[in-house]
Amino acid sequence: MNDEGKTRQPAEDDQWSTLTGAANETEATLLAGFLEAHGITARIVDRSFHQTPTTDEDLTPIAVSVPTARLAEAEAVLAKREKAFTASSEGESSLLTDQGLEQVETSEDETKK
Repeated sequence: MNDEGKTRQPAEDDQWSTLTGAANETEATLLAGFLEAHGITARIVDRSFHQTPTTDEDLTPIAVSVPTARLAEAEAVLAKREKAFTASSEGESSLLTDQGLEQVETSEDETKK
């Protein structure tokens, strides 16, 4: 972030590194949004090919990349998020959001009514 509290936009020649792979575009978009909510610019790199079978050994062709200079920070943000989710005792009826745990109604909850 710069002095005005805005996310610094990377220059064209900034180096980018892959932070993590994503199973699909939706997951990649959520991860990129989460990082950007924490002030880390993120890009989605989609090299997926929509025909099967494939001989490509890389089964996660969609990736989330961040500026190399912020890679360690982005890894720490995701690790903190994962740790909070894993440590949660709320179970499947909760959802970890940027604001913390939120209760969600599951089909199990509906059958108890």
